[in-house]
Amino acid sequence: MKGFGDNKNNKKDKFRISKRDKDTFLKNKLDIANGYLISGNVAKAENIYSQLLNNGLISYDLFFSYALLSRNISNFKFAKNLLNQSISRYPTKVDHYILLAEILRIEKDFLRAKELLLTACKLNPRNSNSIYNLSLLYRDLNKNEEALSNINNAIKLMPSNYIYKLLKADLLKDINNFRESELILLELYSDEKINDKKDIMLMLSTVKRLDSNFKESEKFLLKIIKLYPEFGKAYLNLSDLYFDNKLLAKAKKISLQGISINPNFPEMLSNLGVICRNLGEIKESKKYFLEALSMNKKLFKCYYDLSTFYDFSDHSKELDYILNVSIDGLDKEDIIRVCFARANIFHFHKEFKNASMNHKLANDLKSKIYPSNKNLLIEKSIKIKETFFNKKEFNLNNDSNPELIFIVGMPRSGSTLLETILSLNKRVFDLGEIEILPDIVNNFDHRNKNQNPYEEYINQIKKLAPKAKIFTDKNLFNYMFCPLINKYFTNSKIILCLRNPLDNILSIYRENFIKIPFSTRIRDITEMYIHHYDLMKSYSSAYSKNLFVYNYDDVVTNPSIEIKKIIDWLGWEWNDKYTSPHKSNRNVFTASSEQVRNPIHKKSLRNWKKYVELLDPALELISNNRDLKSFIAK
Repeated sequence: MKGFGDNKNNKKDKFRISKRDKDTFLKNKLDIANGYLISGNVAKAENIYSQLLNNGLISYDLFFSYALLSRNISNFKFAKNLLNQSISRYPTKVDHYILLAEILRIEKDFLRAKELLLTACKLNPRNSNSIYNLSLLYRDLNKNEEALSNINNAIKLMPSNYIYKLLKADLLKDINNFRESELILLELYSDEKINDKKDIMLMLSTVKRLDSNFKESEKFLLKIIKLYPEFGKAYLNLSDLYFDNKLLAKAKKISLQGISINPNFPEMLSNLGVICRNLGEIKESKKYFLEALSMNKKLFKCYYDLSTFYDFSDHSKELDYILNVSIDGLDKEDIIRVCFARANIFHFHKEFKNASMNHKLANDLKSKIYPSNKNLLIEKSIKIKETFFNKKEFNLNNDSNPELIFIVGMPRSGSTLLETILSLNKRVFDLGEIEILPDIVNNFDHRNKNQNPYEEYINQIKKLAPKAKIFTDKNLFNYMFCPLINKYFTNSKIILCLRNPLDNILSIYRENFIKIPFSTRIRDITEMYIHHYDLMKSYSSAYSKNLFVYNYDDVVTNPSIEIKKIIDWLGWEWNDKYTSPHKSNRNVFTASSEQVRNPIHKKSLRNWKKYVELLDPALELISNNRDLKSFIAK
């Protein structure tokens, strides 16, 4: 006789069948969604995931797949919610910890990301992907030793994974170990098991570029473009390579080629904006920047670059976004760009208090990332003076070599305007802000009679322009090398650029300089200015025949008179073209690239009076300097 127990067993069998059917149904649906993803139909895959969750059909695979899709479309908030649910239901699984940590790393929540990855490593110490992601985390934290240690461990666990080796090469590149990085990359490049080698070649080109091997870097990038013509990053990197080598026409050409192949590439459009700005094509520059922002409103570097010459008055949507976007959770560099962009816009609109506030926010954050180098620069210039300073004028007679003109002074002192004026002489080759002389001095031992810094310098610049008769070198910090130039550099002249100190200090502070760390503090800038002024006062007195003091304020007030003084001092034939430097078609790579496209004007004179409160530390120091305190009353 069948009893209750028999009936219960029948029900249990039905339940088992029902659950098995559900699992099969769920698996089939996930397979269909995966097929949609492979074909690029993200919307249909997302719709399947959503329906499954709404119907209560959940699993670890569903949570993870849906979170991964959400991560890929930058819906981080929803992805994090799914992953947290998954971790709560399936705490012993590993991959959801890794994916959540990756999202948090992108959002710069490094502490929480590290906790998750350490949990994943504890759950499965032999999961190489956890260790790989720990390496990425330490790289973002600038902890190179920890990053290399972890990626080495990941490689030991899975030596066949070339992505791990690619990261190791990248880390070695970041610590300037180019040789070892290149060896790893060349080994991967020759591995026949790797079919898609464009990322390997791209990194090889970057290593070559950082190792100053321009031709090899270019060769790899051109090869990538030939083999993978739709790979946008190759065009972007090649454009950057040409830009760094001041080949703006080639940089623009390759950028346009990349855009023609991939029109929806906002980073390339942003690059084009910078290239066109430096070419003096301001309307084109503005167009490319705005087009890039229409594709990606979070390109904050693009906002900053555009704000240097445009106030967004005709683009209310973009203006509203940059003025109101929350900086919480943004990358530190992006916060700095947002604040500088806002400051520039407020300055255009004469809201100087708001501009001051944003400049201070940006520079305070920058000072934490880039500690001031003021003391190092001052110590270096004092040591140079002690070693080389004497009052004997340098020899100007050396017809076998070209004439050298060193443009020196503080940043934002009107040097770009001067360089543009001088470049109107067709015999002049402008070297820009090159590091040739500082590099030579860093490796120079004045006790070694076989070393000649002048010959080394001449040999290097002649490679850049063998037939040039006159060179201008606008590395402004060469001011500290004046005694060395005096002792060794024949056929040379020095032009010192000076500007109202308060205007100069403010202009440095308002610029987003990366390679000038002392620019983040008003007091540091002022102390640098005073030190440089006092130093150059003694040099200009000692070298009066061969050192000319160019006063920016006088030049923009009386250009025809003051510019003629410079040309006469150089011994050049006068031409009225020197008073119209805005008509020059030369490429400009400095912060003044847009300003020099305008006719000479004096709008920037006494700008400091709009920022008196911000400049309080400068006013205090300047007022105690016998020579400079008079500028406060001007």
